[in-house]
Amino acid sequence: MKRFSIDSGSGIFTTNHHEPSRIARSCRLCSSWLIALLVLVFSSCATAPRAPAPAVDDIPELSLLPAGGRVYLWADTVQGRPLLELLSFDGMSMDGRDAAMMLDRTSSAAAVLFPEGEDRRFFLAAAGRYPRHRANFSFAFSRGWRRQRGSGGTFWYSRGNNIAVSLGANLALVSNIDPLEDLARESPPQTFAEFRRGMVLAGWVHNPSDPINSFLETLGLPIQLPAEDFFFGASRAPYDGNNADTPWELAFRIRAPSETHARSLLVLFSTARFFVMMMGAGEPSADADSIGLQELAMMLFANVPEQDGEFLTLRINSLNENTIALLFDIFSVYSN
Repeated sequence: MKRFSIDSGSGIFTTNHHEPSRIARSCRLCSSWLIALLVLVFSSCATAPRAPAPAVDDIPELSLLPAGGRVYLWADTVQGRPLLELLSFDGMSMDGRDAAMMLDRTSSAAAVLFPEGEDRRFFLAAAGRYPRHRANFSFAFSRGWRRQRGSGGTFWYSRGNNIAVSLGANLALVSNIDPLEDLARESPPQTFAEFRRGMVLAGWVHNPSDPINSFLETLGLPIQLPAEDFFFGASRAPYDGNNADTPWELAFRIRAPSETHARSLLVLFSTARFFVMMMGAGEPSADADSIGLQELAMMLFANVPEQDGEFLTLRINSLNENTIALLFDIFSVYSN
């Protein structure tokens, strides 16, 4: 299947076959930066980052994310390990054992991806247990890393990887520029804390209408969603004795401008669902690692959305890790 990789020369995340949109790419962003960060810093940092107080939703990393991003993501790296381990990386001398060791040191992480054209492209905050002093010693004797002084203290920077790192005993920060800069912080949407309960991976998108509507248009669905907020998340499905191979559930939540708008959208979804079910899944793809657009539409509309006030929640259940990765890849292409 198509996998995400890291171009160590530019620091840009790509796929093997195409350049996905920056919005959808963030859905798997956290694990990419997380492993990259820990591989690069498994031996250190200069000024230790300080966790803010109080933490957002009892998650210190979320309190550190800068404002102005397009996509925000949080991951429980312990419970979400099977999903995070899907990712592979080019240009790094790391085998499966190394990746496992890095993830073993992290409990959770949060990341943000910024719009094209901005100096800061990404920012990651990870919580765990890190060998700060051993790392500091290793960085000091590495040709690829240089200590730099920024507005918030000193950090380590790799020009070759275009990554800046600050590591404390329990908190790691990484960006493409000064990770210690004093920036305005992002506040998660008011209902995100409730949405992410029980999730192992969750995030939100700013100004989500354009990418969502572009994706639906590609599927041939005449629906325009006036989305105020858009959340996405993955969770473990309750084990029923039959879903050992498909243990995951995806959820997408849309906040409409009002309850009336949400009710109208529910009618549109129901109408579109009728036509999708009549259309069928079409011929199965000859490639086992791909999903056709008709098959994708069948998956998206398999369940009737749930309305709660101005919110609509769509769930896709009985998924395995590979299918989830494929869905993220497909959205990354067709949401442009």
